[in-house]
Amino acid sequence: MTEEEFLERWYQERPLVEAWGKFVAQKLMQEISPLIAPLSADIFVRMPASPRVKGDGSILTKAFYRDKNYADPLAQITDKVGVRFVVLLAKEIATVCHAIEACSEWEASKDKDYEEERAKSPYEFKYQSVHYVVRCKASKDVGGLTVTAGTPCEIQVRTILQHAHSELTHDTIYKPSVVDTPDMHRAAAKSMALIEATNDYFEQLMELIENNVAPNKKLSIEMDALYRELVGRSPDITRAEGLLNDAFAVFGGEQPALMARELFAEKPFLLDRIRERAPTKLLFRQPSIMLAYLVAAKRPADAQEAWPLTKAEMKPIYTDLGLAAPDS
Repeated sequence: MTEEEFLERWYQERPLVEAWGKFVAQKLMQEISPLIAPLSADIFVRMPASPRVKGDGSILTKAFYRDKNYADPLAQITDKVGVRFVVLLAKEIATVCHAIEACSEWEASKDKDYEEERAKSPYEFKYQSVHYVVRCKASKDVGGLTVTAGTPCEIQVRTILQHAHSELTHDTIYKPSVVDTPDMHRAAAKSMALIEATNDYFEQLMELIENNVAPNKKLSIEMDALYRELVGRSPDITRAEGLLNDAFAVFGGEQPALMARELFAEKPFLLDRIRERAPTKLLFRQPSIMLAYLVAAKRPADAQEAWPLTKAEMKPIYTDLGLAAPDS
């Protein structure tokens, strides 16, 4: 096969490959969401998970100039499209891996696991990432295109620190475009050792933070479950959830979820107001909006004092409850 013949086939296949990459990125975000609730997947994944299709030069180089001896390079190359999931801490990589392996839309194979490599060579410090190849399990329509069974997409999972190291070194030391030197290798190993140590410190700090916010997080989880049950839709959790939760957790009593349930059972029309506003008002897609209604109903003066946003955003809650709206 000549390069021209290869590219002709590639141009025909590329739209399908790109469609599969977009599907994988979107589906995996959906699979991650319930694993990290009430945290939003858009916050958990620290960089946009956008698929990238190989350019002509890159795929030609891999097909014809890498001594891979492909019988059919277009069929055998597995990273024609790839998507990268970047998380904050190394322990969070396992969550993404679980979502990849549990999804029924594809067959997943792990091509690289830095933890396994580290276990085999504990005194080496080198490029770290987890790589999967996921293949479409059965032909499916994606955006009007038929993606055939077996179409591959590479998924890379790494931390922010690992990503920074990769961006600095991977295109030089671990690819043949630049001749590496012992000094380069040593500097790269030193930086990776520092990254591992920094991650350990970050995880210790995160544990201290989580212990401190555990009661508020528990309350947010309870409100999340109540919101899904009573409002009948998934919340869209943002930092506004933290603001509401922090402001009103202290006023919720010993059983805030139970008290909120009782309030909405007594005044079910409040749920209708939340449902009406949720599609266009971010605040009404936060689980702790239910906590805000509870505190405003039981302790309206305290609710006004604690309200973390503008008074105008609070007025609908008081109006719904039949209370005097707070002054702007």
